[in-house]
Amino acid sequence: MSEVAYRLSVAPELDRFRPEIEFACDFLDLSHFVVRAPDGARVLHYGPNAPAGAVTVPAALFPEGVQVDADGLHPEREALARLVALKEAGLLPPQGDASSPLRYDAIGLIVLLLSRLEERGHPARSREHDRYGRFPVGAALIAPDDGRLYPWADRAARDLAAAITGEPRPASRTHYAVKFTHDVDRLRGYHRPFEPIRNAAGDLLKRGNPRAALSRLKKSYLNGEPWRSARRLMDLSERHGIASHFYFMGPSEDTRDSPYVLSMPDLLRALTGEIRERGHVVGFHPGARTPADADEWRRQKDGLETVISMPVTEGRQHTLRYDAEATPRIWSDAGMTLDCTLAYPEVVGFRSGTCRPHRAYDLVARRALPLKQISTAVMEFGLIGGRYFDHPVSKVLADSLWARGVCREFGGTFTILLHTGQSDPRLWNWIEALLPEVA
Repeated sequence: MSEVAYRLSVAPELDRFRPEIEFACDFLDLSHFVVRAPDGARVLHYGPNAPAGAVTVPAALFPEGVQVDADGLHPEREALARLVALKEAGLLPPQGDASSPLRYDAIGLIVLLLSRLEERGHPARSREHDRYGRFPVGAALIAPDDGRLYPWADRAARDLAAAITGEPRPASRTHYAVKFTHDVDRLRGYHRPFEPIRNAAGDLLKRGNPRAALSRLKKSYLNGEPWRSARRLMDLSERHGIASHFYFMGPSEDTRDSPYVLSMPDLLRALTGEIRERGHVVGFHPGARTPADADEWRRQKDGLETVISMPVTEGRQHTLRYDAEATPRIWSDAGMTLDCTLAYPEVVGFRSGTCRPHRAYDLVARRALPLKQISTAVMEFGLIGGRYFDHPVSKVLADSLWARGVCREFGGTFTILLHTGQSDPRLWNWIEALLPEVA
C-alpha cells in the first residue's frame, strides 16, 4: 500500500516540545501508511494559527499539562486531570465523536500514554497505596470501563491517519500477532527449600490442621515442577503454532525474589536448554530492587546469562515494579529489545494506551529509546484465584476475547501472561479455551 506523505508544522510557542511531538508522529507513522516528510503534500499542524488547508490538532497537553526542567519532562497533575475531563479540545475524543482528530489533542494523548508521563513521581507509587510500590490503576487518568482498558493511543493514531489520508478507516501498517508469556517466579513449589516445612509446622502446631500440612508438603515437594507446567505450556503453544516466552529471575537474595539461580543452577540450565531446543524463548525477569537501580539490574541479568549460557533480550519486571523515569532507560542501555512490564493485574487491556509494540520514551533525556515496550493485555493472577479478583472463567474468557478483538482491529500484539507452576484447573480451562480463539 502506498504511503501518504505529510509535513509536520508546529506553532512557534510549542516548538520547545518538538521531541515529544515527533515521538507521537513516529508512532503514527509506525501504525498507519503515512510518513513524515519535509516536502509532504499534506500539512499536519499542532497548535494555534495553522496554515491554510492544514490538518489542525489543538494543543492541550502542551504547555499546560507539563513542566520542563533540567531533569526533563514532568506532569502537572491537576492540569492533566482537567484536560482529560474536558468535553472539547481536551485530551480525549468527545463522546460520540467517531472520526475527526480536530476536536481533541490526539498528538498529546499519544505522548501522555506511551511515555507513561502521568506515572512519573506519582505519590500513589508509595508502599501505603500498593505493597509493591507500583502505580495503581485507580490512580490512572483514564479509568478502565468495567475492567477493560481501551487503547486510546491507537484510536488517536487512527484519527490522525484518517484526517491526513481522507480515509475514514485507514489501514494499519502493523499486523495482529499473539505473544504468550510465562514469568517463572519459582522453579519448584517453593522459593527456599525449608519454607514448606516451616509453614507445614504452622499448619500442624498452630492451626491444628494435619491435612493442610500434608497437602502443603505434597504441593511443594511432589508437584513435578518445573517440568510439569513448563512442558504443558510448550505443548499447548506448539499445538497452536505459537511460541512460549519464559522469563527467568537473576541471582538475588532479596526475600521478595526467588533465589533459584543461586540454589538450583543445574535445574535452571536443564530447563532453559529444553525451552531453547524446542524453539521457545528464554527471557529475563528482573527482581524487586531493580526498577531504578541500573547496577543491580545489570548484575542480575549478567548472573542469569552466565548460568544459562545464553543471552536474554526480552522480559518483564518482577511484580510489575516499574519506574517511568528510570526503568526504560535501564532496559535500553542494557541492549534489551522488548519489555512486557506495562500492565495492570486487575484489569484487561492496555496500560500504555496501545496494543502495538512501541518505542519507549526517556522522560529525563526527552528522547525515544531503541527499546520496544508492549502492554500485557491479560494477566491471569489478577483475574482468577482471589489475589485481586476471582472472576468466573466465562467472564475472564469474554474479557480476553474483547482484548483479542481490539488487537485484531488495530493490528496489535495480543500479549498474555500465565505463570509457570499454576495448578488451579480454572486457569488451565481458561487458557485452553482462549488459545484456539486467538492463535
